[in-house]
Amino acid sequence: MRVLLTSPALFGDDGVYGGGERYAVELARAVAARVGAATLYAAGRVDAVRQEGPLRIVVRRPWLRVRGQAHNPLPRGLWRAVAQADVVHCFQQHIALTSAALAMARFRRIPRFVTDLGGGGWDISGYVDTTAWCTGLLHLSRYAAEVARRAGDPRDAVLYGGSREAPARRQDGRTVLFVGRLLPHKGADVLVEATEPGWEIVLCGRSYDERYFADLKRLAAGKQVAFLQSATDRELEDAYANALVVVVPSVATDRYGATTAVTELLGLVAIEALARGIPVVASRVASLPEIVEDGVTGLLVPPGDASALREAVRGLLADPIRRATMGQAGRRSVAERFTWSAAAEVAVASYTRAAGRPS
Repeated sequence: MRVLLTSPALFGDDGVYGGGERYAVELARAVAARVGAATLYAAGRVDAVRQEGPLRIVVRRPWLRVRGQAHNPLPRGLWRAVAQADVVHCFQQHIALTSAALAMARFRRIPRFVTDLGGGGWDISGYVDTTAWCTGLLHLSRYAAEVARRAGDPRDAVLYGGSREAPARRQDGRTVLFVGRLLPHKGADVLVEATEPGWEIVLCGRSYDERYFADLKRLAAGKQVAFLQSATDRELEDAYANALVVVVPSVATDRYGATTAVTELLGLVAIEALARGIPVVASRVASLPEIVEDGVTGLLVPPGDASALREAVRGLLADPIRRATMGQAGRRSVAERFTWSAAAEVAVASYTRAAGRPS
């Protein structure tokens, strides 16, 4: 089975440092390992092809960025890539790359799937229901299926996701860690507001909003808050290793009153923390209650409630035995429910059913 996976960008310096981009790469690796070979096709500044074990990564310069949108490219050579595939699986639904790949795969009458990562750009899917062009949707979570109004649809499946190789947390850790893009709906400001004297906070993520970043720095004045904006994978791993608690404080309505219709389709940061034996304090919003079991692997608090967040973090910092118990439960939860191999197994089963082959 020749599987083609498409993504508007790769994760990293030549692409985008985002959870969606990392998800596409990690799932593509796991799918390739399961089927023996697969291709991940993405847009980038320079044409490149590289082989990572059974995964072939093809990067092509865009011949068009739709309406000038950097996140909405149409890379060169798409038809050739689709023509060589038995199955097409696109990441990010509402972009021109996905609509074009779906149309081409539909013309060839081969199975075609989409995993929506949220967001998007100007595209025909704003005027035509391109979901009808799909064989099925492969959702990040049950919450994502509900957002798509496809919960229970037999053509679909829920993938979830996994973690990179996860060493245990160091015993001498001391920080409270946030990992994510510094955007208002990610809620880092709620954590900074909740911070008490003596807490060491690390905000690990790039700033994409100047006003919000300025407000974060103002809120952090006089507190032990460190900003780690361009962390390598090694530096990110060190940040996890040094963390006593990881906080995922996402909000639907941010500090400026703006509402984000879709927050946290999959709490990938929560999964990575649990895999490392770190308890998670997360907002009770979107997919996060599917990942964090309240009182078992972490604590859930109302979104945007700095007082509740402060109390939850304070309690965990003061109770090393509870942290250790939750950490052990978190590692078990990830091993049982959230692995890339398990996500790939669900995806490949969907491919093979659609292709009329036994799964």
